Amino acid sequence: MSSLIAMGAGGAATVTTLILYAGVRGKGKIDIKDEHVPYWAFGIGLLSANAGTAFQQLSGIGEHLGASLQGNAAIGDWQTGATAALLTVAVFGFKPKPWRDALCGAVAPSLYAAAGGFWAVPASVFSGLITSFIG
Repeated sequence: MSSLIAMGAGGAATVTTLILYAGVRGKGKIDIKDEHVPYWAFGIGLLSANAGTAFQQLSGIGEHLGASLQGNAAIGDWQTGATAALLTVAVFGFKPKPWRDALCGAVAPSLYAAAGGFWAVPASVFSGLITSFIG
């Protein structure tokens, strides 16, 4: 056994997504508070980066979001770090909304990694920890 849980990234991403969905719906035994959704989604985004092609589309969303803002002449000089900051403010600056926060949280790891520097620290540290547990 090469890891503690031995689920694989694709299995862990699927299970975590289902837990998040069941927890947000709040009708069952799993209860996830609205303000915790970004953290769950961030974990899903980290797992997705190491999973199969079905999950890797999440990272593409973050990369395209950053590229679309960088290529916009009306905005002027725009770097990926500004997109990462914008995403962070969208999640933590407003009242929690589970579906907005889930999408932003799942896209955040790839966007943070693309931004580099300070932004890449959470993505790289937590990615290493998570993948060492799930295999």
